[in-house]
Amino acid sequence: MSFVGKFFVVMQILLSVTFMGFAVTVFTYQTDWKATAEDSQKSLSVIEENLKNLQAEYDAFTTEKETALKTIQGEADTAKAANAAYKREINDLQSESQRFANDLQTQTSLASIAEDEAEDRRSEAMTQRVVNVGLHKKLKDKSDESLKVADEHYSLEVLRDSLIAKNKELVKELAFLRKVVRNNNLETDPRIYAAQTDPPPKMDGIVLNVGKNKKGSVDHVEISGGSDDGLIKGHILSLYRSGLQTGEKAQYLGQIKLTYVDSDRSVGTIIEKAKSGIIKRGDNVTTKF
Repeated sequence: MSFVGKFFVVMQILLSVTFMGFAVTVFTYQTDWKATAEDSQKSLSVIEENLKNLQAEYDAFTTEKETALKTIQGEADTAKAANAAYKREINDLQSESQRFANDLQTQTSLASIAEDEAEDRRSEAMTQRVVNVGLHKKLKDKSDESLKVADEHYSLEVLRDSLIAKNKELVKELAFLRKVVRNNNLETDPRIYAAQTDPPPKMDGIVLNVGKNKKGSVDHVEISGGSDDGLIKGHILSLYRSGLQTGEKAQYLGQIKLTYVDSDRSVGTIIEKAKSGIIKRGDNVTTKF
């Protein structure tokens, strides 16, 4: 029975005894009702005082228990969170262990059944025990392997942090080097440097337009062909006239170095010009020479 129940039972008994006393007193001392009433009033006051004391003790007990319950609840929540974290960490290992435990239980049951069978099944039970030993060993090996994987995971995390730090250093160094390259008016695109050593892809095009300098000579041309054809800034192409038009003859005209490349068009600066022949629209351009 709870404390509250006990409290009200005691109160009921005390009140019952009190009222019985009142009844007996009234019945026995009918002529001295006033004194009896005063005595009863005093008894009632004592009972009420006891009741107040019991109520105060009950309130104090309730407050203490609520405080203790909150403390315990907080500790339980903390423990629950920690337990959940541990469960997540060992969940995979427990699953693997449970599978082997189930296998072991199955084999143990089979061994128990085999022992209850005839004598000719004894050898099978012994064989099953050997299998159980192997399962125990396999379970231990899996546990060791799990610990090894955890160690490797930690090592990889350390290596990852080291690589991240190294990458940050390299990024800073690369930014510094690019700044130095830009300050010296050098190109930062590695493909442009590759164009100086690697030959351009095979392509044929025509001169779409020519640009002249103040002296009236051609110093740059626009050609058909661009990045879609594999051309990049820095590639060197040859200019020539095919001689297929009436009144023209085949002629080498010079070379250009690409300074701007779009998807299907490019612009190049004249770096070599034949002594005879004027570059004009419709002339041919190629990378095959």
